[in-house]
Amino acid sequence: MTMPKMFRFNLTDLIPKPVSNFLHKKFEYWLAKRIPSQKSHQLNSRNIMIYPSRFGLSYLAFVVLVFLLGTNYQNNIILLFSYLLASLFISIMLHSFYNFSKLRFQSNPVQQGFAEDTLYFPINVTADKTHFDINVHFTNKSLNSPIEKCVPCCQGTQTINLTYKPPKRGKYKLGRVTVFSEYSLGLFKSKSVLDFGHCAIVYPKAKSLVTGQYQLPAQAEQANVDSFQTTNLPGTDDFSELKKFVRGESKSRTAWKLLAKGQGHYSKHYQGSQGSLQWLTLADMPSNNLETKLRYLSFLIGEFTATNQTFGLALSSQATSNNLQENTEQLNKMMISPNTGIEHQIACLTALALYS
Repeated sequence: MTMPKMFRFNLTDLIPKPVSNFLHKKFEYWLAKRIPSQKSHQLNSRNIMIYPSRFGLSYLAFVVLVFLLGTNYQNNIILLFSYLLASLFISIMLHSFYNFSKLRFQSNPVQQGFAEDTLYFPINVTADKTHFDINVHFTNKSLNSPIEKCVPCCQGTQTINLTYKPPKRGKYKLGRVTVFSEYSLGLFKSKSVLDFGHCAIVYPKAKSLVTGQYQLPAQAEQANVDSFQTTNLPGTDDFSELKKFVRGESKSRTAWKLLAKGQGHYSKHYQGSQGSLQWLTLADMPSNNLETKLRYLSFLIGEFTATNQTFGLALSSQATSNNLQENTEQLNKMMISPNTGIEHQIACLTALALYS
């Protein structure tokens, strides 16, 4: 039977907000010094907190009641029973500590993904022996992080995946991770609040463009060295290299002079020149809404990368600062030079995620 919501309360509700905020800041300051941010943590006496659970407090109150009953009636058997319960209470506290200690947790702090998709933050748990009832979740309750269990945590290395579903693009600091266990008998709660520096870089969710809705604009640039690039796509403009002849290739590419000299059967390969750089610009996206424009760009970046096309990204034509040096730095962050590959895709998507 659960208590109605109108009758539920926490002890923290009785503390005034200014006092609660002050205590929270002090506790966070103490945590930052006691358990600093790092990729790997090993549980020990320095970062483990043990306190009685609700059942443990009830058990302790029962022990005190039995002791008072024994002293009141001067009954040695009842007193002996209270001492036995008290010794069991202390023994379980030590047992809970040994079950929780010497565990090592390691996690990569930064994860990337798209908005409204589930991101996974893997935490590797290394144990020298079998541990029981190990639970992990994000400390920040607003993240709605489900509790991930590792029952039992066997000897060796296991992986626990914490999940987070970001609502929109941006950079999110997810805060600390709470690791706890109520083994054994549930009298005590062993707990540690670890800081891996978890951060989520969330890209705009891709929104597809209707055919004909957008065409890549041809940039009118001067014909200099900077405005031309060479692609590795097959072409007929400039000689590139010689390669071993592969059956099925056109014989018109055969290097006949080398073949006549007996130096082997080789074929000639050429590369084409592309006259203008391709740029994806925020201003050219067919929408008046900023987030929609970024979603269109996210879609085009994925399409261009999938087809191995060379492209650049320009999010702004000018910086807003009056200082020339600051202008240059801002423009460098808002413009990514044309390139190809997965790393280029990640750089462009990250720029979209962190824009404005």
